[in-house]
Amino acid sequence: MTAETETLPAAPRRSPWLKRLVFTALVALNLVALFAFLQLRNTEAQFDQNVTTNDQVVPVLSPTVADRSQPITFLLIGSDSREGLESLENFGPSGGERADVIILLRIVPEDGTAQMLSIPRDTYVDIAGHGKNKINSAFAFGGAPLMVETVSNFTGISINHYVEVDFVGFQAIVNELGGVEIDFPFPARDAKSGLNVSAGRQTLDGYQALAFARSRSYEELQDGSWVSVDANDFGRTRRQQQLIYAILRGLARPSSLVEMGSLVGGFAEYLTVDTTLAEGSLVQLAYTMRNVRPNQIEAATLPGDVAMVDGASIVIPSDPEADQILAALRAGEPMVTFDPSGLGVRVLNGNGVSGSAGAMADRLEARGFTVASVGDAERKDFAATTILVRPDTIAFGELIAGELGYGAVEIGSIGPDLGAVVIVGIDDTNSGT
Repeated sequence: MTAETETLPAAPRRSPWLKRLVFTALVALNLVALFAFLQLRNTEAQFDQNVTTNDQVVPVLSPTVADRSQPITFLLIGSDSREGLESLENFGPSGGERADVIILLRIVPEDGTAQMLSIPRDTYVDIAGHGKNKINSAFAFGGAPLMVETVSNFTGISINHYVEVDFVGFQAIVNELGGVEIDFPFPARDAKSGLNVSAGRQTLDGYQALAFARSRSYEELQDGSWVSVDANDFGRTRRQQQLIYAILRGLARPSSLVEMGSLVGGFAEYLTVDTTLAEGSLVQLAYTMRNVRPNQIEAATLPGDVAMVDGASIVIPSDPEADQILAALRAGEPMVTFDPSGLGVRVLNGNGVSGSAGAMADRLEARGFTVASVGDAERKDFAATTILVRPDTIAFGELIAGELGYGAVEIGSIGPDLGAVVIVGIDDTNSGT
């Protein structure tokens, strides 16, 4: 018996032009990748050349680990140095240099989550070699090294990196971003810091952003009268957090690593950072954080009570609340939990429809929220219902939006006694007459 040999059909020959097309595409992709890599390295080199580095602070910093699931902790310092300001109007005397802003920022690179704790500059702590004093005095006594050591000893948190910017640098960074956006439910001002803004979403330039960050005499125009709102150091720390969120939102605009590199590279001349951070890939880290949403960043201000010592106003940390917040930050757990029933909501008519704010208030109360007041927004042309929250009440705002089924949660300027301000927009078709 003879076995027949099966003849397989010949494999189709690939067209020469198709091979050339695939080869050309692969070469082009590799050239693009190489170009992006070289651009990134060039930007990082430019950053390293322009940034001011501080090697003296390195010995008191804790080294970072390669594991991206482990948090990286930054100490962000806003120096009150006036050097280089064109005018000292609204900024007070130029003598001395202290830490005007003190923020601990913990980032987990793997998932982009972050925690931000503001420490009031007048917090009364132990400073090595100087006894008890305001925490910002450590900067004046011993610069960055003593500042890092003091904050770390006080909080019990190891600090990996140090970043410092002064008044001039802050203004320049905001201007590099093309301004930052902040939502204001009412016109706001501070005659001492120079702040003066209208209601609604405003784009603040560097000067106005700095005036907002430094405001301790903050006022809003409510019902025809100027009213003090959160006009103290605690309010100032909350406003500083709002600006951090706004800056992060500005950093989200670049769509590529190269664009992010150019932006971060432009910041370099306004920053002082520890030497190890300058040598690492700050551009890569900034690009990783570009898509961080506000609800991925938990913010809190260390609570305290104002007291007087030797004729000077200080802040004594409130226990056990302060200890609980610090313990949570050390463990990477939520720093603040909130009781929705304990947070008030202000409802404002932002669409011009008679009765819409009252109807919204009724609906919120029916869902268990506490309505603190009802009134009119300065503007009546809000297209979308807007829920303004502080950085520490984002979860509360999202709870409101979830109950309503709509509403844009935005970081805005609201008082300390409120959890949110709900501005009823034109999209609200369930209320009013």
